[in-house]
Amino acid sequence: MTLSVPTYSIVVPVYNSGARLRELVERLVAVFKSHVKARYEILLVDDGSTNVATKKTLQELAKLPHVSVITLTRNFGKPGAVMAGMSRSRGDWVVTIDDDLQQLPEDIPKLIEFKDHDMVTATHKKKKHAGPFRFISSGIKTWFDRNILGYKTPFSPLKLLRRPVVDGMLSIKTNRPFIPALIRQVTDDIVAVEAAHEATAYGKSRYTFARRWSQFSNLLFGNSAFMMRVFAWVGFAFASLAFLLAATILWRKLFGHPIQPGWASLMVTMLLVGGANLFAIGISGQYFIRILDISSNKPAYIIRDIIGTNSKRSAKKK
Repeated sequence: MTLSVPTYSIVVPVYNSGARLRELVERLVAVFKSHVKARYEILLVDDGSTNVATKKTLQELAKLPHVSVITLTRNFGKPGAVMAGMSRSRGDWVVTIDDDLQQLPEDIPKLIEFKDHDMVTATHKKKKHAGPFRFISSGIKTWFDRNILGYKTPFSPLKLLRRPVVDGMLSIKTNRPFIPALIRQVTDDIVAVEAAHEATAYGKSRYTFARRWSQFSNLLFGNSAFMMRVFAWVGFAFASLAFLLAATILWRKLFGHPIQPGWASLMVTMLLVGGANLFAIGISGQYFIRILDISSNKPAYIIRDIIGTNSKRSAKKK
């Protein structure tokens, strides 16, 4: 039973979760034993955790049947950890869920009811975010997901993906993965299921501004030409204003209206246009940096070790 090929793989990115991780695993096991009743594996991906409690808890959990611990060489960020777990998953369906218990393991059967679709995501009418920054940043991300990627419903970390979708995501060459964008490139057969959203088990969000910006910039620069289009329109707007200004000056000259020299207004205009140009160059640089990263084959993750059930690869999918 331990080495049999699972029907479901549950991928959990882990970062400094501590002993609370044990509760998540226990609830996942209970759900699959009592409700789903199918073969499963739980892949805990340690994304460079630094505290002793997390490392000790992972070592203990790796001894359980159906549980594997994948250790990365450093902190690559949650998307990289999710992709690392997917790369070692064997199930026909892959479930992703965060380690903070904001999404409930007990809601997984709701997603499985729609498993004939390529991807099923949990969605939340009301979210219990820790602090106003987390709430605002989540709203901004949702707006960009809809307007850049074209999603009609916001994603949550709790998802169910079919194996062909997972394989397609893994085949895309990127070292800065953004999960919703990868899914969008593979399939548009996506449905949403309403589920509960709880407060984080850790009291406050572990996603700092730097982490949120890293994920957000991967959407803006790594998976869309949105900023390029923005500055194309900005350039067009400045060119139009310059043309209108030139036409106004010419009209006043032709009809004998006085033109007051304005050093201050000229300097303001030059600084404004110059600043916009420098900002546009910086945006272009972000795209070039990502192209360089991809061409140099920088990895999205590096696996140091795998312990537990999944490390025994005698039962392989065909």
